[in-house]
Amino acid sequence: MTTSPPGVTGAPPAASRAARARDRGPTSFGRTAMAGMCVSFVVIGVLQALYGPAAPAMRERFGLSSGAVGLALSVHFVGALLGVLGTPRLRRIGNRSFLAAALTTIALGCAGFALAPTWPVALVAAFVAGVGFGWIDVGVNEMFIEYHATSGRSSTGMLNLLHGTFGVGAVLAPLLVGALPGRMYPWAFAMCALLSLSVLATLKGVEGGPRRTTASASVPWAAAGRMTVLFTVFFALHVGVEAGTGGWETTHLVGLGWTPGPAAMATSTFWLAMTGVRFAVSPIARYFTAERIMLACLAVMLLGLLLAHVGPVAPAGYVLAGLGVGPLFPTGLVWLTEKAPGVGGVTSYVIAGSMLGGLLPSAIGGAAGRWGSGVVPTVLAATAAAALAVAVTIRALPATRTTATAARPEPVREPRP
Repeated sequence: MTTSPPGVTGAPPAASRAARARDRGPTSFGRTAMAGMCVSFVVIGVLQALYGPAAPAMRERFGLSSGAVGLALSVHFVGALLGVLGTPRLRRIGNRSFLAAALTTIALGCAGFALAPTWPVALVAAFVAGVGFGWIDVGVNEMFIEYHATSGRSSTGMLNLLHGTFGVGAVLAPLLVGALPGRMYPWAFAMCALLSLSVLATLKGVEGGPRRTTASASVPWAAAGRMTVLFTVFFALHVGVEAGTGGWETTHLVGLGWTPGPAAMATSTFWLAMTGVRFAVSPIARYFTAERIMLACLAVMLLGLLLAHVGPVAPAGYVLAGLGVGPLFPTGLVWLTEKAPGVGGVTSYVIAGSMLGGLLPSAIGGAAGRWGSGVVPTVLAATAAAALAVAVTIRALPATRTTATAARPEPVREPRP
């Protein structure tokens, strides 16, 4: 039997105890780490938007059909869905370790996709990158909400800023692929991997973990379930409007007599409006409640899609719709935490459900094939009206309440340099 050296006990080392204490406290990070998290959203914005522009080169490199090359985005979507649903459990290891794992996973997936010698290997890499995408998508959103809700800053403003950086990545991705010669698209994924790894250098100031409530605190199942379902439907509807407008505006404008080139450029203004308005909302969000911003944006979105029925002003209508759509996702997450406090994992469930909105473009395609491209703004406006109706229903319901003593509120913290 071995004995410990004099003065050494069986207690964990001081560094290990300090690490555990760091990971169990409230979410906290400095300005450098916050900038790094914004860069991580640029990364996932780039990653999501790379597959489409790179499709022709992938088809040529691997000898694929159009249907086969579309599997990359589908596999990425499946990985992202699993990542989103697995985030609450993974975050238990602590915020810093969670971010390191997510960023490394994205980097491995992107590097694997860039270097893949065969298509099956590329699909595995796309799945891995998708898992990391899902972890970052939910985890960083939750961290921003947890920290800024107690730091004296507006959670709504900071989340809009964060999602604005996602939009910047989505705008940059096609430009990056377009700037590379032909089959050099793997370099775009390699750059995405390097950018993801660079964020690891900013994580030193990240501390804490997800909020924990006392064991005696609980939310009535019926109230929690009702609020979760309503928010899931709401997110799926407005994400469907976003995806449907981006996917079918060009077709609608061509049907109105536009040539494809200018119609595609007009569609890009929808995405630019959606991204720009998030940066615009960030500094003024502290003066308005999340609920008020949501309802105003929904009204603007619906008005824009109604204007899109009028041929001469259709492009302007879509730009107006983009201004309405932009703040909905980040501000909706803040509203979710206000209406469903104490409901564990609700952010993951709602973000996962929002992915159902990606089915709307297929439905619009079926409708356009049967009744013509003029039906595009009608389907979009009907979906926007349904989203507004669900939001009004949510507004009328009281926020969920715990049935016993809730966790102690976290202290107000100043951001660290």
